[in-house]
Amino acid sequence: MRSVVLIRGLLRGMGREVPCEMLAIRESHSQTGQAVYSRCSVIDAPMDLPDGVYTVAFNGYTVSARKEAGLWMPEGTTTPVLSSEKPAGDTPSFRVEDAIEILPILKGKVA
Repeated sequence: MRSVVLIRGLLRGMGREVPCEMLAIRESHSQTGQAVYSRCSVIDAPMDLPDGVYTVAFNGYTVSARKEAGLWMPEGTTTPVLSSEKPAGDTPSFRVEDAIEILPILKGKVA
């Protein structure tokens, strides 16, 4: 089953480590049931972060992201690899249907 999820993660890079939120497509692997995330896009992070290459750790995974001219873009492959550590305060992701109520809050913050 495929669903769009809002993920809270830990953004690392350019000498910073801050919480962030991403939208991603979550799909369960048919044989193992393990989640696979793709099209991961940072949608909420501190605005003062400099342009550059970052990693986002979430739910035991990591994915690369890049901030260029103030906009967040996926870096390289959009399918993250398993991480050896989970970020502190890691919380489970939830379905986009559950996030509908917070979308008006994001209006004006998303590039």
